[in-house]
Amino acid sequence: MPPDPIPEHPPSSETRFRELFEQAPTSIQIVAPDGRTLRVNKAWEQLWQIHEGTPLYTYILGDYRLLDDPQLVESGIAGYLKRALDGESVEIPAIYYDVVVLGGTGRARWVTARAHPIKDHQGRILEVMLMHEDITDRVIAEKALREREQRFRSLVMATSQTVWSTTPDGRVLEDSPTWRSMTGQSYDEWKEYGWLDAVHPDDRESARRTWLDCAASGSVYETTYRLRQLDGSYRWMAVKGVPIADADGAVREWIGATKDIHEMVTAQAELAERLDREQRHSALLVKVAQASRSLGSALSTEKIAAGLVEEVRAILEVHQAVVSLNVGGAQEINAVSMSDKYARYRSYDVKPDGSGIYAEVCRTNQVTRLTQAELEAHPAWKGFGAHAAQHPAIRGYLAVPLLDRTGQNIGLIQASDKFEGDFTEQDEAILVQLASIAANSFENARLYGSLKEQDRRKDEFLAMLAHELRNPLAPIASAAELLKIGIASEERVRRSSEVISRQVRHMTSLVDDLLDISRVTRGLIQLEHLAVEIDATIRSAVEQSRPLIEAREHALAVAPVPAEARVMGDPNRLVQVVANLLNNAAKYTPRGGRIDVTVSCAAGQAQIRVRDNGIGIDKALLPHVFDLFTQAERTPDRSQGGLGIGLALVRNVVGLHGGTVTAESDGPGAGSVFTVMLPTV
Repeated sequence: MPPDPIPEHPPSSETRFRELFEQAPTSIQIVAPDGRTLRVNKAWEQLWQIHEGTPLYTYILGDYRLLDDPQLVESGIAGYLKRALDGESVEIPAIYYDVVVLGGTGRARWVTARAHPIKDHQGRILEVMLMHEDITDRVIAEKALREREQRFRSLVMATSQTVWSTTPDGRVLEDSPTWRSMTGQSYDEWKEYGWLDAVHPDDRESARRTWLDCAASGSVYETTYRLRQLDGSYRWMAVKGVPIADADGAVREWIGATKDIHEMVTAQAELAERLDREQRHSALLVKVAQASRSLGSALSTEKIAAGLVEEVRAILEVHQAVVSLNVGGAQEINAVSMSDKYARYRSYDVKPDGSGIYAEVCRTNQVTRLTQAELEAHPAWKGFGAHAAQHPAIRGYLAVPLLDRTGQNIGLIQASDKFEGDFTEQDEAILVQLASIAANSFENARLYGSLKEQDRRKDEFLAMLAHELRNPLAPIASAAELLKIGIASEERVRRSSEVISRQVRHMTSLVDDLLDISRVTRGLIQLEHLAVEIDATIRSAVEQSRPLIEAREHALAVAPVPAEARVMGDPNRLVQVVANLLNNAAKYTPRGGRIDVTVSCAAGQAQIRVRDNGIGIDKALLPHVFDLFTQAERTPDRSQGGLGIGLALVRNVVGLHGGTVTAESDGPGAGSVFTVMLPTV
């Protein structure tokens, strides 16, 4: 194929320039030295949406002057254009230009420009070529990026979490203000791996090893550790870091966050601790319940005390437990339990002497819980008398008084030397509960023992009553047989009759005593209320008791009775009281003894004392001498006689008169003293 023919008239340079100008992809605006627009290309029209044939186009290429454009003047671009019109090639910075201000319809654009002066061969400026570059999309993208970054930074600053980033190999290079404000570390202190210095020493190695392993494998880093705060304290943190991959899948960087979870961890720990406490408390309650059943089933003081100290040691986890009871007004150690730590003291059996912290607890009736330091500072903790040096060591102290149903102290239970730590409020509450259970058990055991004793005394009384009633029957039966034969002499008949009469009177007396004590104890007697001379009462009582006193050859001494010794009461019953005391002294004093009766008045009370030098009263029997059916052991010849109801009758009658009666004795063979106190007129 032949080549295209060459045009006869090739285009001129001006034609080529015009075509190049029109078809250029860059917006071009030709400006005259006075700022008028001479020409624009198609790209300019597209940029500003100002097209040929429109009024705005005509205005731009007519009366419009660049240096007078308000937007260019206010933004400072007019100054750059002035420099270009003066002959300087100028880079014009970005401007946000809105053609609507000129009456156009296009949208506002972000543009930059370059102004280049075109000169002739003599250097005169012919025109200026202004080339625009539309950077609207780039500006919008950069603005959006900045806004996103600003929002991210604001979020980081607003959140309680500390956000950080590291290099692909796990080194910290970028600063974190939140980290610095939280830990107090400077950038130089925390960069690289310096952040580990703020981690708690106990958690540091684990945090470092886990982080390096994750950084090497590219796996998500997730852990918890304690982090030092600005004030030097440590708080629990949850840490999570994720790897950010590039287009090739390699780790470009790590982004992570450190979140304060101290309150949650603390709450969980407190919950776990509370749950553990509740579980231990429940277990203790089970033990207390078991102890209650065990103590409740015991029927003797010895078994209750022995079981109690073992339960206390096991439940409170202590090395020592002691039960001390007040018996007959004196304190005794009734049971002791010691661990092997105090094995050498297990044979220690010295009785308390009324001093020391045991007595202090019983005296005040107050729960006492002391640390070792408080115990050593207590004035009574070493006061155990002469044997204090041999007393087992006490390390920490918890003691609870034992109270009966009336609130009276009957002893104490104590625990000392806890396996771990000091005694707590919970320990105290448990021991108070055990003490309450034990006190009831001791009371029940006492009542049970009293019932058994009453039952025993009742059986003895019935046997004694049968014996006392049977004794007179033998002489009565013998006398009756003699009378039945009919051959007895008158003297023998008289003596037989006297035997029968005497024994009947004795039996009648026994029955009368029984009926009398029955009426008195049931409140069925009616007392007279008369002014009674004690002197007359003593004389009548001595007259009634003299036959027995003389039969046993006792010496009786009655001291003069004060004239003011007068009381309100029943004369016969008061004589009965004194006569019973005299008969009791006569019966329980060996033949040829001495009985003294004295009367005194003081503080509105008349005091009648009957003293003998007889067999005395055992200390164990002394608290029960006025109980019904109580009687000292008889001599082999049963010389005392009686039913053992005389003193019970005395106590009841004296009580009905508003008085009291007491018995004193230093023990067997030391005699006895009975004292009646009655209100005087």
